[in-house]
Amino acid sequence: MRDDDRLVEALREVIETTDPPPQRLIDAAKASLTWRTADAELAELIADSATEPVAIRSATEAPRLLTFTAGDTVVVLEVTRDAGAHRIMGQVVAAGAATVEVRHADGVVSVTTDADGRFRAAPVAAGPISVSCRFDDDRPAVVTSWVSI
Repeated sequence: MRDDDRLVEALREVIETTDPPPQRLIDAAKASLTWRTADAELAELIADSATEPVAIRSATEAPRLLTFTAGDTVVVLEVTRDAGAHRIMGQVVAAGAATVEVRHADGVVSVTTDADGRFRAAPVAAGPISVSCRFDDDRPAVVTSWVSI
């Protein structure tokens, strides 16, 4: 074993002993690997209202808007807090019937879109989420990158 490898191993042991990762984080990381879909296109996050400057102050929390894109398909999500969990209203802009799965730390919420690609999913736990869209026609599935809500 090289000196660098021994040092990395010693550092790993120190970190695991003094500041181990929370079990919820470990479970979410393992679950994300089981949710991978090899034949799906990855939709990348192109806009997030949480990273944009706020122009006005409000007494209520504004919904968070997320936009993902993969080829000709756009997935738009509006995330709002709803009684301790989150509610997601979304639209797949590539109209057509699709099954949408909102994957989160506590499980999966599966819904179908209407004719215009709109859907609603709740309850969704706080933490990392990813959305999978499987179309009823011959288009490849689309899976969003993971984002924390």
